[in-house]
Amino acid sequence: MINVNEKAEQLKVLEQNLNIYKESIREVALEILVNKVSKYPIFVAYTEDVKLGKMIIDKEELALEYSINASLLEEFVAKNIVREEKLEDFKKSWKDPKIFACIFTIIDMEASFIYIPYDSEDEG
Repeated sequence: MINVNEKAEQLKVLEQNLNIYKESIREVALEILVNKVSKYPIFVAYTEDVKLGKMIIDKEELALEYSINASLLEEFVAKNIVREEKLEDFKKSWKDPKIFACIFTIIDMEASFIYIPYDSEDEG
């Protein structure tokens, strides 16, 4: 288990990585929405291999710390990461996927959802 300072440092590194490929993530989110695949695109950011979603950014190719997979809320429910009984709560906290990327982060075996704006002026 990592301490709070190490986790904060990992989140800072993740934020730096995300700034590099925000536009690619946005394009995938819009494609998911436009093609009506899902209303809930979720991106998985990880350093160790995960079996969730489909890889869209390989950290090895870009010499970065995090890879990104594209997934959907429906997969998270199917794999019981988001439980059926918490689905409505999750949807209520959902932010507009045209403005914010929903990132499922996995840092030292701890997972959480964060929302990052595609454009820094959209924060808040």
